[in-house]
Formats: sequence, structure tokens, C-alpha cells
Amino acid sequence: MKKFYHPAIFSVLLIFSAVAGLRAQVTLPAPVTAALDRADDALTYESSDGKFFAHVTGETDITGYYLDGQPFGLIYSNPNDHFLLSPRLTLNLDATYGDRLMFFAKFRWDDGIDPGFVNDSARLDEMFVRATIVPQHLDLQVGKFYTVFGSWAGRHGAWDCPFITAPLVYDQVTSVLDAFSPANGAAFAGLRNSPDNNYAWAPVVWGPDYLPGAAAFATWGRVDLAVSGTTQALSARPTTWSDLNFSRPSFNGRLGWRVNEAWSLGVSGSLGPFLLSHAAASLPPGTTLSQYDQITVGGDASWAWHEWQVTGEFIFSRFEVPNVGNADTFSWYLETKYKITPQLFAAVRWNQQVYNQVQTPGGPQNWDNDEMRVDLALGYKWDTHVLTKIQYSWQHQETSFQNGQQMIAVQLVVKF
Repeated sequence: MKKFYHPAIFSVLLIFSAVAGLRAQVTLPAPVTAALDRADDALTYESSDGKFFAHVTGETDITGYYLDGQPFGLIYSNPNDHFLLSPRLTLNLDATYGDRLMFFAKFRWDDGIDPGFVNDSARLDEMFVRATIVPQHLDLQVGKFYTVFGSWAGRHGAWDCPFITAPLVYDQVTSVLDAFSPANGAAFAGLRNSPDNNYAWAPVVWGPDYLPGAAAFATWGRVDLAVSGTTQALSARPTTWSDLNFSRPSFNGRLGWRVNEAWSLGVSGSLGPFLLSHAAASLPPGTTLSQYDQITVGGDASWAWHEWQVTGEFIFSRFEVPNVGNADTFSWYLETKYKITPQLFAAVRWNQQVYNQVQTPGGPQNWDNDEMRVDLALGYKWDTHVLTKIQYSWQHQETSFQNGQQMIAVQLVVKF
């Protein structure tokens, strides 16, 4: 196990201290800002009668990672390669017709939805049509979109999130298998003694979870309700996100209450089968894929006051594992962001995830290793177009070995 006084920590703290002392407002050269403003104007169209409006926006972000060993979370990298460079181009198309019809599409070109997954990937992460049925009260949506569960997915973009990586519950696989069934409880619990396997194991929520489906959004005063039916469960891996098979749907929802200008609260739930189609061959005789659900409930809260923003979520998830029974996990995170100046911010996030026990011939055993992660971040918005961020993360698992303990990430985001 690497010690907490690893030199990388002191390097990052030195950078944090230096940047935190930057009180003056530094901006981009005026010609650069003007060029980005012109690009924004050029990517806007409005019909002569004013009924049709279309606007293309985009982001280019380049992220560099330093990893001290086994890759963190949903980062794909050889443990012997301590550095990973992950570029991404995102293009968004917003189009409206009249007051009640909207179309949205998100195109990406990168190295995969998760850093380092492939060498080259071009895809539509989102594409949906939304119709307003009752103005300011009810919208219906059909297509492919991020999950309505929880609060993090709504702010997961590089420009909107103060951190570079997602919270632990959205960013760390558990030892749940979605492609085949473990032989028994002992075999299942024994997986925790192996390094994390992003190709075979599933998290509680896989990032923003862009899935095909239909959704409804309702508003009554300060109360918001979002419900959806999608093709896959929350833990579905990105290689299945374009699957249009609705034979084993998942149902999701969130009820939110905007208490006042400072406080917002929400509760979420999700239910749906989590096993992939080729897991059918390993099921117990007489059972089907639809009998094994992922059942997830959660709560979220946010508070904002002057320069402070505090956000947190807790999530409980139960996987009904064939030949084993119920595999339960509870996770939570709390993050705080503070604006040091109008352009400079600092953020800290504490994450934890714990697991229950399953029955084995030798008695009850934890089915995965409890873990915690601390994320520290600094960001600087040069203007409305350019953002830079640096993040340091340290994690620890309750086991004799560690799946990597430290990570440093630096990110440049250009928005147009």
C-alpha cells in the first residue's frame, strides 16, 4: 500500500496553494474571446417567421491523467502506463419549432464514453424529441437521454461539474457480474479478492446512463416529477446503450422539491433486470433473465448560499444475483464548492460505498470490499468559453491490496 505522504500529494497541494493565492481576475486575450463569440453566432439559425430555431453548441475538452497503479474507477488504462491523455469533442444541436416541440442531439468523438476504452469513437450519446403537452406543467420525451435518477446526471458535463471524474457510485464497478451467473455464494464473494474488472463487472449507476426510452416531466409549483422507461437497468454498460430491445425494461423516477432559493431535495427509484442476454445460459434451471432485478432507491439534497454550493446523494441498490440471493450496497457522497473569486473555485468531495454479506458454505462474507475516496479540485473560468481544472483523488479499499490509490487529473475545456 502506498503511504498517504506520497510525493505526488505534496506536488498537488503546492499547485493548489499557488492557484488559491491567485486573487486577480485573469482573462483570455480579447481576440480569442471575440473569435469564440463569432463562432457561437455563426452556429445559430432562425427562420424568417420565427417558428423554427436551431443552435449548435460544442465543447472540446482534453484531460490528462496520472495514475499510480491500477486505473481509478471507469478509466481504462494498462496499470504499467501511469499516464493517459483523453481528448473529446462534443457537439450539441438544440432545435425548436413553435413553443411546444423541441429536438436535441449530442454527438461525441473521443476515446470512449469512459476514458481510454477505445482508440477512436464517434457516436450519438443523446437524441430525443420533447413535446410540451401542458405549458409549464407537463412534457413528454422519446429518444435516448441521460437517466432521470438522482441529481448528478443533470450536471455531469465537463463545464457544469466542478470535478473531472464522477462520484464513486457512478464511477466504480462492483463485483456484480452482468454477463453470466456465479456458481454459488462462495464464488461470488471470492471475486472481491481480484482486481477490479471494468469489462465484466457492473457499477450501481454507469455514469450518465444514456439509454433509449420515453420519459415524462411534470411540474406543480415547486415540485418536479420525472419518470422514464428505458431499455436497461441503471448498471448497464455503454456497449448496450444503443440496444433498442424493450423486452426487459427498467423504470426510473425522481420526485424533487425546490424548497426555496437555497434548498432543493429529491428522492429517486429504479427497478429493472440487469443481466445481459448471454447470461441466460448460466441461469438456474427454470428461471429467466427478467426474474433478476436491480432495485435502487436514493435521496439527494443541494444547498447554495453566496459563494457556497453543497450537494450530496445517498443510494441503496440491491442486485438479485442468480445462485446467490440479494447483494446489497449502500453508497453516498457529499461535495462542497466554494468560489474564491468570480472565476476561481475550489471543491472537495467525500465518497463512501459499503457492502452487505452473502451466504457461503464457510458462513456470511462481504461480497465486495468497502471503500472510500476523497476528491479535491480547483477550477478557473477564464471567461464564458474556457475552463481549466485540476483534481487530486485518493481512495482506499478494505482489503489487502489496492486497485490504485492516487490519481491526478488536469483538464482544459473550450466551450463554443
